[in-house]
Amino acid sequence: MSQRPVTVWDRFAVVEQRDPAAIAIRGERDQSYRQLRVQAGALAAELARYAEAGQLVAMELARPSLAVPVILAAASRHCPVLPLNSESPPAHRDYVLADARPVVLVRGLVDGEYRVEPIEHRSPPGTPPADLRQAAYVIYTSGSTGRPKGVVVGHDALLDRLDAFTKVPGFGPSDSIVSMTAPSFDISLAELLLPLVVGASLVAAPVGASIDPAIFAELVSRARPSVIQATPSFWRLALAWGWTGAPQARLWCGGEALTAGLAERLVGCCAQLWNLYGPTEATIWASAALIGSGQPIGLGDPLPGARWCLAGEDGLPITEPLLAGELLLYGSGLAIGYLNRPELTGQRFADCLTPDGPQRCYRTGDLAQFRTDGSMQFLGRGDGQVKLRGHRIELTEIEAVAEELAGVQEAAAVLRETDDPARTHIALFVVGAAGLTEREVRRWLAQRLPPPMRPARVLIEAALPRNTSGKLDRVRLAAR
Repeated sequence: MSQRPVTVWDRFAVVEQRDPAAIAIRGERDQSYRQLRVQAGALAAELARYAEAGQLVAMELARPSLAVPVILAAASRHCPVLPLNSESPPAHRDYVLADARPVVLVRGLVDGEYRVEPIEHRSPPGTPPADLRQAAYVIYTSGSTGRPKGVVVGHDALLDRLDAFTKVPGFGPSDSIVSMTAPSFDISLAELLLPLVVGASLVAAPVGASIDPAIFAELVSRARPSVIQATPSFWRLALAWGWTGAPQARLWCGGEALTAGLAERLVGCCAQLWNLYGPTEATIWASAALIGSGQPIGLGDPLPGARWCLAGEDGLPITEPLLAGELLLYGSGLAIGYLNRPELTGQRFADCLTPDGPQRCYRTGDLAQFRTDGSMQFLGRGDGQVKLRGHRIELTEIEAVAEELAGVQEAAAVLRETDDPARTHIALFVVGAAGLTEREVRRWLAQRLPPPMRPARVLIEAALPRNTSGKLDRVRLAAR
């Protein structure tokens, strides 16, 4: 049996013993480190009735900060957590539960109470569940075959990454960070857990803060947090509403490409602006760049412990500037792999040749190049995956789900209006049998895809354009 790893619970317990009266969570009801430890301990006792070490604990929460006691309780039991997306349609949610097979569901209610419910295994008889004793959490992301995939992140990777954040972008005991990102989006873990390993506090955002700039602005004005993390889409929403900024705060911006125009507006209304990059498979964030006025937007440098390189089509490292290649990540912070998907894990987490010799790398599928000054510039995706308002989306998953509808012969999803982030959207082109309607397709997708993946436009076509090699011409589709 492998040795039990150090977990975020262990790190939290050290901080709590040092200053139990310090405030861990600031909100409608402030919660001290001692009170949080007691609450997590009570939840852990409940979990012990249903879950053994290595078994998965699902959580469904009315607001993000309610995840903190659940994560701590599960970690104390050496059980990973599975955040469920409350906006997912039933079919999507059922697939995740059947694939991940958690043994218990913890519901966090608006009033701060919790319900712990056992879940029957949804798997063929005799199929043992995965042993997840080394895992801290499992988060599902979009899948290219129409099947979402669960990314398994270990305790070591999580703690390594949290330790890196204390150095870059920097976070210490005197800091506070807003918690408003849904736990099913992995960047939320920086908001929820980073304060607890350094003795700082998180500011629990009220319901609606992540979509209503007025609620957000009032929270920031009242709580005066030192760090606020959000996607470029949210910052655009806040600025369009009239938010004038937070001069005391350091803004962390990531989840999708930061444009020069947005950066220029944000730099003027905060203490620091950081551009963060990293896929779920590299644990929250993998690199950070401090952005100044008029400065080109780049990915910065890998976080402490993390490394990166570019690989050409021949698999060899690219070191010359201005040559595009696939961005490979290695070093600390890599996920264990994909839950119950050994073949996919082997494809995406592979031994590759790097400037540091052969290393286990995560192949991001992102294209990048070194600038002449040595900095890394993001160029976009090398496949059908896109980032839209902070959500990583496989366009082929949308297509696969659409083509399961009777009467749909072919479907193609494209990202349009990419030059204007405020108008960027997904359009789905469908070739179908006579009588197929846009309404039918939309209803089908709404029952099977979470809201961020649903196309803004659905167009019924007689045929889709092809290039001279007979392949689907996505460039022409995107230009329509």
